[in-house]
Amino acid sequence: MVECSKEQLAKISLVVFTFQNAAFVLLMRGSKIMNTHYNSSVAVLVTEIMKVPFTTVLLIYEKGWSVKDAFRQMHADIVLQPKDTLKISVPALLYTVQNNALFIAVENLEAAVFQCTYQLKTLTTAVLVVVLLGKTIKPHQWFALAILMAGTILVQDPPKASKDQATGSASTLFVGVAATVVACLCSSFASVYLEKILTESKPSIWVRNAQLCIFTIPIAFAGTFMVDDPYMREDGSMLHGFNAVVWCAIFTNAAGGMIVAVVMKFAGNILRNFAQACAIIVGGLGSWLLFGFVITPRFVGGVALVIGSIFVYGSTIEQLTEWKMTAMRKLGMKPQRDSYDTTLPLCDAGSNSTEAGEIRSNAPSPSPILAPSAAAAVMRTPQPPSGKGQ
Repeated sequence: MVECSKEQLAKISLVVFTFQNAAFVLLMRGSKIMNTHYNSSVAVLVTEIMKVPFTTVLLIYEKGWSVKDAFRQMHADIVLQPKDTLKISVPALLYTVQNNALFIAVENLEAAVFQCTYQLKTLTTAVLVVVLLGKTIKPHQWFALAILMAGTILVQDPPKASKDQATGSASTLFVGVAATVVACLCSSFASVYLEKILTESKPSIWVRNAQLCIFTIPIAFAGTFMVDDPYMREDGSMLHGFNAVVWCAIFTNAAGGMIVAVVMKFAGNILRNFAQACAIIVGGLGSWLLFGFVITPRFVGGVALVIGSIFVYGSTIEQLTEWKMTAMRKLGMKPQRDSYDTTLPLCDAGSNSTEAGEIRSNAPSPSPILAPSAAAAVMRTPQPPSGKGQ
Protein backbone atom coordinates (compact mmCIF):
# COMPACT_ATOMS: atom_id res chain seq x y z
CA MET A 1 0.00 0.00 0.00
CA VAL A 2 1.46 3.35 -1.07
CA GLU A 3 1.97 5.73 1.85
CA CYS A 4 1.49 9.46 1.32
CA SER A 5 2.15 12.31 3.71
CA LYS A 6 -0.68 14.59 4.85
CA GLU A 7 0.70 17.36 2.64
CA GLN A 8 0.75 15.11 -0.41
CA LEU A 9 -2.79 13.87 0.27
CA ALA A 10 -3.99 17.47 0.58
CA LYS A 11 -2.49 18.44 -2.78
CA ILE A 12 -3.69 15.32 -4.58
CA SER A 13 -7.21 15.53 -3.15
CA LEU A 14 -7.57 19.22 -4.09
CA VAL A 15 -6.52 18.60 -7.70
CA VAL A 16 -8.76 15.53 -8.05
CA PHE A 17 -11.62 17.39 -6.37
CA THR A 18 -11.28 20.27 -8.84
CA PHE A 19 -11.50 18.08 -11.94
CA GLN A 20 -14.22 15.88 -10.42
CA ASN A 21 -16.37 18.96 -9.82
CA ALA A 22 -15.76 20.27 -13.32
CA ALA A 23 -16.58 16.87 -14.85
CA PHE A 24 -19.79 16.64 -12.82
CA VAL A 25 -20.92 20.08 -14.00
CA LEU A 26 -20.24 19.22 -17.65
CA LEU A 27 -22.02 15.86 -17.37
CA MET A 28 -25.03 17.49 -15.72
CA ARG A 29 -25.08 20.12 -18.44
CA GLY A 30 -24.98 17.41 -21.09
CA SER A 31 -27.77 15.42 -19.44
CA LYS A 32 -30.03 18.49 -19.33
CA ILE A 33 -29.37 19.29 -23.00
CA MET A 34 -30.47 15.75 -23.91
CA ASN A 35 -33.79 16.54 -22.19
CA THR A 36 -34.58 12.99 -21.08
CA HIS A 37 -36.87 14.32 -18.31
CA TYR A 38 -35.18 12.31 -15.59
CA ASN A 39 -36.12 13.11 -11.99
CA SER A 40 -33.32 15.06 -10.29
CA SER A 41 -34.48 14.09 -6.79
CA VAL A 42 -34.27 10.42 -7.75
CA ALA A 43 -30.78 11.04 -9.12
CA VAL A 44 -29.80 12.49 -5.72
CA LEU A 45 -31.21 9.40 -3.96
CA VAL A 46 -29.29 7.04 -6.27
CA THR A 47 -26.14 9.08 -5.66
CA GLU A 48 -26.47 8.69 -1.89
CA ILE A 49 -27.13 4.95 -2.20
CA MET A 50 -24.12 4.53 -4.49
CA LYS A 51 -21.86 6.10 -1.85
CA VAL A 52 -22.39 3.09 0.43
CA PRO A 53 -20.54 0.53 -1.74
CA PHE A 54 -17.92 3.16 -2.58
CA THR A 55 -17.09 3.90 1.04
CA THR A 56 -17.22 0.17 1.91
CA VAL A 57 -14.69 -0.74 -0.79
CA LEU A 58 -12.38 2.09 0.33
CA LEU A 59 -12.56 0.91 3.94
CA ILE A 60 -11.74 -2.64 2.83
CA TYR A 61 -8.74 -1.26 0.93
CA GLU A 62 -7.67 0.68 4.01
CA LYS A 63 -7.79 -2.57 6.00
CA GLY A 64 -5.47 -4.33 3.57
CA TRP A 65 -8.34 -5.87 1.57
CA SER A 66 -9.65 -7.63 4.65
CA VAL A 67 -13.45 -7.71 4.35
CA LYS A 68 -13.77 -9.16 7.83
CA ASP A 69 -11.73 -6.38 9.47
CA ALA A 70 -13.62 -3.70 7.56
CA PHE A 71 -17.06 -4.89 8.63
CA ARG A 72 -15.83 -5.46 12.16
CA GLN A 73 -14.76 -1.81 12.34
CA MET A 74 -18.04 -0.58 10.87
CA HIS A 75 -19.95 -2.61 13.45
CA ALA A 76 -17.78 -1.30 16.29
CA ASP A 77 -17.88 2.35 15.20
CA ILE A 78 -21.49 2.57 13.99
CA VAL A 79 -23.64 -0.04 15.73
CA LEU A 80 -21.82 -0.07 19.06
CA GLN A 81 -21.36 3.72 19.14
CA PRO A 82 -24.88 5.11 18.58
CA LYS A 83 -24.15 8.45 20.25
CA ASP A 84 -21.10 8.99 18.06
CA THR A 85 -23.12 8.06 14.97
CA LEU A 86 -25.85 10.48 16.01
CA LYS A 87 -23.33 13.35 15.78
CA ILE A 88 -23.36 12.96 11.98
CA SER A 89 -27.07 13.73 11.90
CA VAL A 90 -26.23 17.40 12.53
CA PRO A 91 -24.62 18.13 9.12
CA ALA A 92 -27.19 15.92 7.36
CA LEU A 93 -30.05 17.98 8.81
CA LEU A 94 -28.21 21.25 8.11
CA TYR A 95 -27.74 20.29 4.47
CA THR A 96 -31.50 19.61 4.26
CA VAL A 97 -32.28 23.05 5.70
CA GLN A 98 -29.77 24.57 3.30
CA ASN A 99 -31.37 23.00 0.23
CA ASN A 100 -34.83 24.20 1.23
CA ALA A 101 -33.48 27.69 1.96
CA LEU A 102 -31.85 27.78 -1.49
CA PHE A 103 -35.15 27.08 -3.21
CA ILE A 104 -36.83 29.85 -1.18
CA ALA A 105 -34.00 32.23 -2.07
CA VAL A 106 -34.21 31.51 -5.81
CA GLU A 107 -37.98 32.04 -5.77
CA ASN A 108 -37.63 35.49 -4.16
CA LEU A 109 -34.43 36.91 -5.69
CA GLU A 110 -33.18 37.75 -9.12
CA ALA A 111 -30.84 34.98 -10.21
CA ALA A 112 -27.87 37.36 -10.44
CA VAL A 113 -28.54 38.75 -6.95
CA PHE A 114 -28.79 35.24 -5.52
CA GLN A 115 -25.60 34.21 -7.30
CA CYS A 116 -23.64 37.06 -5.74
CA THR A 117 -25.18 36.80 -2.27
CA TYR A 118 -24.58 33.04 -2.03
CA GLN A 119 -20.84 33.57 -2.38
CA LEU A 120 -20.92 34.92 1.19
CA LYS A 121 -20.40 31.27 2.17
CA THR A 122 -16.71 31.77 1.36
CA LEU A 123 -16.39 34.29 4.19
CA THR A 124 -18.81 32.57 6.59
CA THR A 125 -16.81 29.37 6.22
CA ALA A 126 -13.58 31.22 7.01
CA VAL A 127 -15.13 32.85 10.11
CA LEU A 128 -16.40 29.49 11.40
CA VAL A 129 -13.02 27.86 10.74
CA VAL A 130 -11.46 30.47 13.02
CA VAL A 131 -14.20 30.25 15.68
CA LEU A 132 -14.78 26.48 15.78
CA LEU A 133 -11.42 25.06 14.76
CA GLY A 134 -9.20 27.74 16.28
CA LYS A 135 -7.23 28.24 13.08
CA THR A 136 -5.50 31.53 12.30
CA ILE A 137 -6.10 33.44 9.08
CA LYS A 138 -3.66 36.27 8.37
CA PRO A 139 -4.82 39.67 7.10
CA HIS A 140 -3.52 39.11 3.57
CA GLN A 141 -5.36 35.75 3.51
CA TRP A 142 -8.66 37.46 4.41
CA PHE A 143 -7.97 39.81 1.50
CA ALA A 144 -7.37 36.76 -0.74
CA LEU A 145 -10.72 35.28 0.33
CA ALA A 146 -12.47 38.54 -0.59
CA ILE A 147 -10.77 38.44 -4.01
CA LEU A 148 -11.80 34.80 -4.40
CA MET A 149 -15.42 35.68 -3.66
CA ALA A 150 -15.38 38.45 -6.28
CA GLY A 151 -13.69 36.21 -8.84
CA THR A 152 -16.18 33.38 -8.27
CA ILE A 153 -19.06 35.77 -8.91
CA LEU A 154 -17.50 36.99 -12.15
CA VAL A 155 -16.67 33.58 -13.66
CA GLN A 156 -20.28 32.44 -13.31
CA ASP A 157 -22.47 33.34 -16.26
CA PRO A 158 -25.09 35.83 -14.98
CA PRO A 159 -28.58 34.42 -15.62
CA LYS A 160 -31.31 36.57 -17.08
CA ALA A 161 -33.83 37.89 -14.59
CA SER A 162 -37.47 37.00 -15.19
CA LYS A 163 -40.21 39.61 -15.27
CA ASP A 164 -41.66 38.26 -12.03
CA GLN A 165 -38.31 38.63 -10.30
CA ALA A 166 -37.75 42.10 -11.69
CA THR A 167 -40.97 43.37 -10.14
CA GLY A 168 -40.36 41.86 -6.72
CA SER A 169 -41.24 43.92 -3.64
CA ALA A 170 -38.95 44.94 -0.80
CA SER A 171 -40.43 42.20 1.40
CA THR A 172 -39.67 39.62 -1.27
CA LEU A 173 -36.10 40.86 -1.45
CA PHE A 174 -35.76 40.60 2.34
CA VAL A 175 -37.09 37.03 2.36
CA GLY A 176 -34.74 36.05 -0.46
CA VAL A 177 -31.65 37.57 1.13
CA ALA A 178 -32.54 36.11 4.54
CA ALA A 179 -32.97 32.65 3.00
CA THR A 180 -29.64 32.97 1.21
CA VAL A 181 -27.86 33.95 4.43
CA VAL A 182 -29.45 30.97 6.20
CA ALA A 183 -28.24 28.69 3.38
CA CYS A 184 -24.72 30.13 3.64
CA LEU A 185 -24.59 29.61 7.40
CA CYS A 186 -25.99 26.07 7.20
CA SER A 187 -23.54 25.10 4.45
CA SER A 188 -20.57 26.62 6.26
CA PHE A 189 -21.43 25.23 9.69
CA ALA A 190 -22.12 21.74 8.31
CA SER A 191 -18.84 21.73 6.38
CA VAL A 192 -16.74 23.02 9.27
CA TYR A 193 -18.50 20.66 11.70
CA LEU A 194 -17.67 17.72 9.42
CA GLU A 195 -14.08 18.90 9.12
CA LYS A 196 -13.81 19.02 12.91
CA ILE A 197 -15.20 15.50 13.25
CA LEU A 198 -13.00 14.09 10.50
CA THR A 199 -9.81 15.63 11.85
CA GLU A 200 -10.36 15.01 15.56
CA SER A 201 -12.15 11.65 15.77
CA LYS A 202 -10.71 8.14 15.71
CA PRO A 203 -13.00 6.42 13.18
CA SER A 204 -11.84 6.21 9.59
CA ILE A 205 -13.15 8.83 7.17
CA TRP A 206 -14.81 5.98 5.28
CA VAL A 207 -16.69 4.96 8.42
CA ARG A 208 -17.77 8.59 8.80
CA ASN A 209 -19.02 8.56 5.22
CA ALA A 210 -21.07 5.44 5.96
CA GLN A 211 -22.51 7.13 9.06
CA LEU A 212 -23.48 10.15 6.97
CA CYS A 213 -25.26 7.91 4.45
CA ILE A 214 -27.43 6.52 7.26
CA PHE A 215 -29.07 9.95 7.51
CA THR A 216 -28.78 11.31 3.97
CA ILE A 217 -30.44 8.32 2.26
CA PRO A 218 -33.76 8.61 4.16
CA ILE A 219 -33.73 12.39 3.66
CA ALA A 220 -33.11 11.99 -0.09
CA PHE A 221 -35.82 9.30 -0.28
CA ALA A 222 -38.31 11.64 1.38
CA GLY A 223 -37.33 14.32 -1.15
CA THR A 224 -38.52 12.16 -4.04
CA PHE A 225 -42.10 12.46 -2.77
CA MET A 226 -41.94 16.24 -2.69
CA VAL A 227 -41.64 16.57 -6.48
CA ASP A 228 -44.52 15.94 -8.85
CA ASP A 229 -43.23 13.70 -11.64
CA PRO A 230 -45.80 13.08 -14.42
CA TYR A 231 -43.23 11.13 -16.45
CA MET A 232 -42.88 8.58 -13.64
CA ARG A 233 -46.63 7.99 -13.71
CA GLU A 234 -46.47 7.40 -17.46
CA ASP A 235 -43.33 5.27 -17.47
CA GLY A 236 -43.95 3.48 -14.18
CA SER A 237 -40.30 3.65 -13.14
CA MET A 238 -38.42 6.06 -10.88
CA LEU A 239 -35.39 5.65 -13.15
CA HIS A 240 -37.08 6.93 -16.29
CA GLY A 241 -34.78 9.00 -18.49
CA PHE A 242 -31.59 7.59 -16.95
CA ASN A 243 -29.25 7.26 -19.92
CA ALA A 244 -25.47 6.71 -19.99
CA VAL A 245 -24.68 10.41 -19.42
CA VAL A 246 -27.00 10.62 -16.40
CA TRP A 247 -25.44 7.51 -14.88
CA CYS A 248 -21.95 8.95 -15.46
CA ALA A 249 -23.02 12.16 -13.71
CA ILE A 250 -24.37 10.18 -10.75
CA PHE A 251 -21.22 8.06 -10.57
CA THR A 252 -19.04 11.19 -10.66
CA ASN A 253 -21.09 12.89 -7.96
CA ALA A 254 -20.96 9.82 -5.71
CA ALA A 255 -17.19 9.62 -6.15
CA GLY A 256 -17.07 13.31 -5.25
CA GLY A 257 -18.56 12.46 -1.88
CA MET A 258 -15.52 10.30 -1.19
CA ILE A 259 -13.08 12.92 -2.45
CA VAL A 260 -14.58 15.76 -0.42
CA ALA A 261 -14.12 13.73 2.76
CA VAL A 262 -10.39 13.50 2.01
CA VAL A 263 -10.26 17.22 1.19
CA MET A 264 -11.95 18.16 4.48
CA LYS A 265 -9.65 15.94 6.53
CA PHE A 266 -6.32 16.82 4.94
CA ALA A 267 -6.80 20.24 3.28
CA GLY A 268 -9.73 21.92 5.03
CA ASN A 269 -12.80 23.83 3.93
CA ILE A 270 -11.06 27.09 3.03
CA LEU A 271 -8.87 25.40 0.43
CA ARG A 272 -11.96 23.49 -0.71
CA ASN A 273 -13.51 26.87 -1.59
CA PHE A 274 -10.48 27.65 -3.75
CA ALA A 275 -10.84 24.25 -5.41
CA GLN A 276 -14.51 24.91 -6.14
CA ALA A 277 -13.66 28.25 -7.73
CA CYS A 278 -11.04 26.57 -9.91
CA ALA A 279 -13.59 23.93 -10.92
CA ILE A 280 -15.95 26.64 -12.15
CA ILE A 281 -13.12 27.90 -14.36
CA VAL A 282 -12.31 24.41 -15.67
CA GLY A 283 -16.03 23.79 -16.22
CA GLY A 284 -16.30 27.09 -18.12
CA LEU A 285 -13.45 26.08 -20.42
CA GLY A 286 -15.06 22.67 -20.90
CA SER A 287 -18.37 24.34 -21.77
CA TRP A 288 -16.51 26.48 -24.31
CA LEU A 289 -15.13 23.36 -25.99
CA LEU A 290 -18.28 21.21 -25.79
CA PHE A 291 -21.32 23.47 -25.61
CA GLY A 292 -20.30 26.70 -27.32
CA PHE A 293 -19.96 28.76 -24.14
CA VAL A 294 -18.77 32.29 -24.98
CA ILE A 295 -15.72 33.41 -23.00
CA THR A 296 -16.36 37.05 -22.10
CA PRO A 297 -14.11 39.73 -20.56
CA ARG A 298 -16.12 39.21 -17.36
CA PHE A 299 -15.12 35.52 -17.31
CA VAL A 300 -11.45 36.31 -18.01
CA GLY A 301 -11.44 38.93 -15.25
CA GLY A 302 -12.93 36.41 -12.84
CA VAL A 303 -10.28 33.85 -13.77
CA ALA A 304 -7.54 36.41 -13.11
CA LEU A 305 -9.01 37.23 -9.67
CA VAL A 306 -9.34 33.57 -8.70
CA ILE A 307 -5.77 32.77 -9.75
CA GLY A 308 -4.48 35.89 -8.02
CA SER A 309 -6.36 35.02 -4.82
CA ILE A 310 -4.79 31.54 -4.77
CA PHE A 311 -1.27 32.94 -4.99
CA VAL A 312 -1.96 35.64 -2.40
CA TYR A 313 -3.48 33.15 0.05
CA GLY A 314 -0.59 30.69 -0.29
CA SER A 315 2.19 33.26 -0.03
CA THR A 316 3.98 34.67 2.98
CA ILE A 317 4.06 38.40 3.68
CA GLU A 318 7.78 38.38 2.79
CA GLN A 319 7.06 36.91 -0.64
CA LEU A 320 4.31 39.44 -1.29
CA THR A 321 6.62 42.26 -0.28
CA GLU A 322 9.36 40.98 -2.57
CA TRP A 323 6.91 40.76 -5.47
CA LYS A 324 5.86 44.33 -4.82
CA MET A 325 9.46 45.54 -4.73
CA THR A 326 10.32 43.67 -7.92
CA ALA A 327 7.33 45.17 -9.72
CA MET A 328 8.23 48.68 -8.54
CA ARG A 329 11.83 48.29 -9.75
CA LYS A 330 10.67 47.09 -13.18
CA LEU A 331 8.35 50.08 -13.41
CA GLY A 332 11.25 52.39 -12.65
CA MET A 333 9.93 53.31 -9.20
CA LYS A 334 12.15 53.48 -6.14
CA PRO A 335 11.10 50.79 -3.62
CA GLN A 336 10.35 52.07 -0.14
CA ARG A 337 11.22 49.79 2.75
CA ASP A 338 8.13 49.08 4.89
CA SER A 339 8.39 48.55 8.62
CA TYR A 340 7.63 44.84 8.19
CA ASP A 341 9.82 44.37 5.12
CA THR A 342 12.68 41.98 5.79
CA THR A 343 13.60 41.45 2.16
CA LEU A 344 15.50 44.75 1.68
CA PRO A 345 18.86 45.16 3.46
CA LEU A 346 19.66 48.04 5.73
CA CYS A 347 22.71 49.80 4.31
CA ASP A 348 24.44 53.11 4.58
CA ALA A 349 23.99 55.82 2.01
CA GLY A 350 27.50 55.21 0.79
CA SER A 351 27.16 51.44 0.49
CA ASN A 352 28.13 49.92 -2.80
CA SER A 353 24.97 49.47 -4.87
CA THR A 354 26.27 46.21 -6.31
CA GLU A 355 26.72 44.74 -2.86
CA ALA A 356 23.26 45.88 -1.86
CA GLY A 357 21.87 44.30 -4.98
CA GLU A 358 23.65 41.03 -4.15
CA ILE A 359 22.20 41.04 -0.66
CA ARG A 360 18.76 41.75 -2.06
CA SER A 361 19.07 38.92 -4.55
CA ASN A 362 19.56 36.49 -1.68
CA ALA A 363 16.12 37.33 -0.29
CA PRO A 364 13.44 34.67 -0.62
CA SER A 365 12.16 34.63 -4.18
CA PRO A 366 8.50 34.16 -4.95
CA SER A 367 7.73 30.56 -5.80
CA PRO A 368 5.57 29.93 -8.86
CA ILE A 369 4.05 27.03 -6.95
CA LEU A 370 1.63 27.47 -4.09
CA ALA A 371 2.72 26.93 -0.54
CA PRO A 372 1.67 23.54 0.81
CA SER A 373 -1.05 25.18 2.89
CA ALA A 374 -2.75 26.55 -0.20
CA ALA A 375 -2.46 24.12 -3.06
CA ALA A 376 -4.72 25.35 -5.83
CA ALA A 377 -7.69 23.41 -6.23
CA VAL A 378 -15.14 23.38 -7.32
CA MET A 379 -18.42 21.19 -6.83
CA ARG A 380 -21.55 22.71 -7.71
CA THR A 381 -22.92 24.66 -10.56
CA PRO A 382 -24.27 28.12 -9.72
CA GLN A 383 -27.71 26.50 -9.74
CA PRO A 384 -29.11 25.44 -6.33
CA PRO A 385 -28.32 21.80 -5.67
CA SER A 386 -31.04 19.29 -5.03
CA GLY A 387 -28.82 17.04 -2.99
CA LYS A 388 -26.41 17.68 -0.22
CA GLY A 389 -25.14 21.22 0.20
CA GLN A 390 -21.84 22.41 -0.60
